[in-house]
Amino acid sequence: MKSLLLFVFAALSVYKIYGQDSWEHRRDSLLATLSRAKQDSVKAKALLDLGVVYLDNHQDSADYYAKTLCKFCGKRQLPGMLANGLSMQGYILSCQNKHQEAIALDMQAIAVAQKANMKKALANIYNNTAICFNDMGDKSSSLDYYLKASAIYEALGDSSSMAFIYGNISGIYNALKEFKDGYIYALKGIALCRRLYSTHGLGSGMINLSDALINLGRIDTALVVLIECREVARKENNKYQEVNVLAEMDYVYASLGKFNLIKANADEMMSISRSIDNKEGVCYALVGLAEYWMHQKKFVLAMHYADSAIALSRDGGMASVLRDAYQEAGNVEVAAGNVPRYHYYDKLRDSVDDALLSEQILKNTQELDAKYSLSKKQAEIDVLNKEREIQKLTLRQQRTMNWALSALILVSGVIGFLYLRNYRQKKKLLQADALLQQQRITELEKEKQLLATRAVLQGQVEERTRLSKDLHDGLGSLLSSTKYSFSNMQENLIISPAAVAAFERSMAMLDRSITELRSIAHNMMPEALVRFGLDSALRDFCNSVDQSGAIQLTYQSFDIEESSIPPLTAGAVYRIIQELVHNILKHAEATTALVQLVRKDNALSITVEDNGRGFNPGALPTSDGNGLMNIKNRVAYLNGSMDIQTAPGKGTSVNIEISNLAI
Repeated sequence: MKSLLLFVFAALSVYKIYGQDSWEHRRDSLLATLSRAKQDSVKAKALLDLGVVYLDNHQDSADYYAKTLCKFCGKRQLPGMLANGLSMQGYILSCQNKHQEAIALDMQAIAVAQKANMKKALANIYNNTAICFNDMGDKSSSLDYYLKASAIYEALGDSSSMAFIYGNISGIYNALKEFKDGYIYALKGIALCRRLYSTHGLGSGMINLSDALINLGRIDTALVVLIECREVARKENNKYQEVNVLAEMDYVYASLGKFNLIKANADEMMSISRSIDNKEGVCYALVGLAEYWMHQKKFVLAMHYADSAIALSRDGGMASVLRDAYQEAGNVEVAAGNVPRYHYYDKLRDSVDDALLSEQILKNTQELDAKYSLSKKQAEIDVLNKEREIQKLTLRQQRTMNWALSALILVSGVIGFLYLRNYRQKKKLLQADALLQQQRITELEKEKQLLATRAVLQGQVEERTRLSKDLHDGLGSLLSSTKYSFSNMQENLIISPAAVAAFERSMAMLDRSITELRSIAHNMMPEALVRFGLDSALRDFCNSVDQSGAIQLTYQSFDIEESSIPPLTAGAVYRIIQELVHNILKHAEATTALVQLVRKDNALSITVEDNGRGFNPGALPTSDGNGLMNIKNRVAYLNGSMDIQTAPGKGTSVNIEISNLAI
């Protein structure tokens, strides 16, 4: 029996834990503080604490206060609270398994914390990002961010945080099968906990240490650590941790041949697991009882417990436990002398191994897709497949040697299995190659469409610029000269009062014509965009909308360098934001709106959101107008991505990410 549990400290370390007050009492107190607060820093702190209070009770409300905090701090230049608000939003998204979106927000929070030189907050956000990567299965990235957080905690001398982070790093190293490093970091974390006289985090560190010791072959030492860890779990009344300790102890007892100790251990694990409805613990307890009764030669009773473990783990979808239950059932059948039934359970266990390995290969392949070229990805997959072949052949060779009486049947099965698997692998590789070729064709067609879109947009920009200049410098100058001539003529003419009124009406019409002409020229190509760049043009545009009184429109920009944004890209971004704002004015019935531009390296993030009536996102495919289609075309031309978050009565948020500004 083998425990595959990984212990990782998964608390949101940015936020502090309050005392014994009920969350409703704490909420009411914070709402009162928020209503009375006059200083911006006090209001921001109240908003942050409200989000924390709601985290474990109503995450929708927590998300609302986190977003409100970000808007408030963005307007008032409070980078510390802004970073906390972004990180809280990321934590909420990670709880909803939206890990990519959570990491994107964490990256924004990291940028804010780095710019403000907030080291402790930066380390906390690094820790949260590492937890998110770990939940995604990206152990390498998780380790990278844990080590970054650890370096800052060590520099600050934050021993309490270091104790937790060392335990996290140990668990990741064990998951990566680098058990020596896992052993070292587990010892460091345990030593800090003892120095601080703290048991919080000590238990998980001990389990990570025992896991490393078991895989390093130091079984006796692992048992000593587990016995102490069980006492720590009992003192803290941490029943989940106690179950996992007992599961590890069953495995150690079996490895040391101390089968007489397994039953009491398994019975205790069964009792605790049922009290907390831990089905995985119940399964491992059943497997432990099957192991015990097998060595007592009570094969019928042992098989009863093994079958119970199989049924429960299969119904619960617990693949790792099911694999161990199949193996235990096979061991019981062999001990009872029933070799054909052993082969039956052995094949079932192999099928679970295949499924688990295929799932791992899929995760590894997805990670390689984001980091390396196609050739490197295929090479890594081939290595994984070869390792899988070697492991399978080694296991089957050992079984053949151990069970000489069944050699002929086993060899035939191996040959047939290998032939079928090789055939399936070749078929999968051919299908994958065909899929890659089709994807390449699709990419080339997309590039062709983008080139055509670029030419159209380039032509539009040039034609708009030319027409704007012609209207302003040509027709505009002509109308202005005409007005000047008429004004001079009026001074030298003697006309009746009726003619004077007609003349003044004509002059007023001429003034309106000049104003309308300038407005048309400005809409075709804003002068601020040509002369001063994207940031100035957008600020000018948003200020004009805000001053019109139609809506309260706020414009924010961060790290925008005008000279580094190509004119064609700037023109496309300006038109995108202009169209989104016009849509808000026409359809949203909003009172406030926000336009935000954030530049990081060679990427640009655009956010346009309002508090209007929103709409049903499912209606978009059937109601796309020319405006939204123009926006999508411009985003596609810029190799960007667009995400629309909205719901009836909850406003609309449009997020556009442009990864390469050198277009």
